[in-house]
Amino acid sequence: MSPAKPGPRDTPRKQRAADAAIEVIATEGLRGLTHRAVDAKSGLPPGSTSSCFRTRLALLRAVLDRILELDQEMLAAIPVTGWRVDTAQQRAKIVDLFTDLLEYWLGPARHRTLARLELYLDAARRAELGPELAAANRLLLDRAATGMRAAGIRAPREAARIFVAQLDGLLYDALARPFLNGDDRKKLRHAVRVIVTGHIAAH
Repeated sequence: MSPAKPGPRDTPRKQRAADAAIEVIATEGLRGLTHRAVDAKSGLPPGSTSSCFRTRLALLRAVLDRILELDQEMLAAIPVTGWRVDTAQQRAKIVDLFTDLLEYWLGPARHRTLARLELYLDAARRAELGPELAAANRLLLDRAATGMRAAGIRAPREAARIFVAQLDGLLYDALARPFLNGDDRKKLRHAVRVIVTGHIAAH
């Protein structure tokens, strides 16, 4: 019999605090992020979060590190070959791949997506988290650039940057506006298909 997976109570304290902080940011915004709120959300004893992360900036960095860790696990499943879209079948495969990715970010990872967007907006006003946010951005950008290169797209890095920006736009629209429902795969897939088709036409 394989050992049981650790439950929330068995998770290391710093990870529990970081995961709870993501939840707090997603539900309350950055204004609601306090060490006390994270203690309450995580079920840790009062003062636990402040003993792990002495300052608010340290807590925010822990949040980004945790987001980065979780995104690395997920993005590793995205292939960087097979991105050619010369046929309808190839295009459908790429469209399905990124529709699945967006559905994941809007479904199981919805709170993480909301927290990430909050942090991006905050970074426009403060530069302290710039290096961590840049590292998080590079994850998908690097894989997209490699895929674009393998597909023979000219200027793959720039094409990847535009592609990722468009995906971010879909995420924002699905989260901020009710008429693009992230649970509606048909609408989401159509939007991704428009993006992919646009890149074919441009390159």
